[in-house]
Amino acid sequence: MPFPSYYRLLGVPELETDPSAIFHAARHVKRKIRAYQIGAYRPQALDLLAEVAQAVAVLTNPEKKRTYDNDRVKQWKATVEELYRTHGEGAPRDAGVLEAWLTACAARGVPVTRILPAIVRSLGRRIDEWPPCEEHRLAMPINLWIYRDAVILGQCLHLGSLEKQAETVKQVQKLLGMTEGLARLVAEEVSRNLHLFAAMRLVTAAKKDPEGLLVRLGRRIRRFGGHLSRRGKVPAAVAQLLGKHKQDLVRAFDRMTEPVVDLSPRQKIAVGMRRWERRAKRVKDFSSHWIAQRPQILVGVGLLIGLAVLIVSVLVATGAWAPWEPPSAPALPPAAPSLSAEPPPTESPKQEPTTPVSPPETDRWTKSLESLKELRGKYPVEPAPHPPAEERTAQPKKPQNKPDPETSAPSSDSPRTKFFGVPAKPAKPSPE
Repeated sequence: MPFPSYYRLLGVPELETDPSAIFHAARHVKRKIRAYQIGAYRPQALDLLAEVAQAVAVLTNPEKKRTYDNDRVKQWKATVEELYRTHGEGAPRDAGVLEAWLTACAARGVPVTRILPAIVRSLGRRIDEWPPCEEHRLAMPINLWIYRDAVILGQCLHLGSLEKQAETVKQVQKLLGMTEGLARLVAEEVSRNLHLFAAMRLVTAAKKDPEGLLVRLGRRIRRFGGHLSRRGKVPAAVAQLLGKHKQDLVRAFDRMTEPVVDLSPRQKIAVGMRRWERRAKRVKDFSSHWIAQRPQILVGVGLLIGLAVLIVSVLVATGAWAPWEPPSAPALPPAAPSLSAEPPPTESPKQEPTTPVSPPETDRWTKSLESLKELRGKYPVEPAPHPPAEERTAQPKKPQNKPDPETSAPSSDSPRTKFFGVPAKPAKPSPE
């Protein structure tokens, strides 16, 4: 037998939100356990006292309580899906199957009425398979949801006598085609957790804007394919629970037919973001649940990832792929030709080049040499004038013999030698 939850241990409803109720229930439970603290059941009593203290510490801490409640809701959803596969999947869609399924969920400790909207949303894909009920042609889960709201409003809003409210709730039950078992299940659970439902958003909206609540109810019936008219009995019964009259119901019908008020761009963006967040959350929950039911997929994905890593490591080890090498530098463009002004080339017929293409540097030097040759051809250098041949034969050049400075002394009659244009002084004879 599984250990009870902290809520069942303390004797409070599931998802209790009042800390004072939790403390009061914990004191009551401890008082009972301490009666067995002395005697043969002392070890069990001490263990129970420790569990009660742990439960109080978790349920009175907001963060720990939020985490614990989320875990509990996940467990309930898993239980609901498991029991649906046992009772509802493959069976004919009628009220008897639905009653057996929800009764089994309640026997397993699932607060069916608390999470009934989530159950109905999970059945959204199968909503057309459930049979229509009465003139409203609504599927059974949607009828169950409407009946739950009617029971909560009848027990939490004390408008009129109690007998009149009970008769109105029974009338809603008959109009929606609810079976006795489902009606009893919903009514008993609501009566046990009445203080929790009294703080719901439904009850708050019914107190602040009952006409708006009627409008939302009518739009819900139309959205799920139900027929709605001004003489509809279900909205009239709900209006009677809210303490409204016929004129209020007519005004609510007028508001239902009005077009939706245009939203500002900022409001449209906010609505779109909320819609996408809800859709992403549904996809995430569905994918996580789908993968959790099929663990072999994770094994296959792990094998594929391991194989990919092995292939990459082999390629890197063999040098076939080196992802860390920097990319090669791009090739530099050819050097620009020199800025020296080249003369325009003479017009000549174009000839196809027969020689292989030379590198850009060699082409540059070849072009410069060709331009120099062209300049030399245009401007020839004039040679220096030579004497006539007769003079060259008559006056042959004689080689000049340089005197030996040691043997021959300069004479006084010889012309003076000039050094850099300055006449030199005659050498003085040395006295002997």
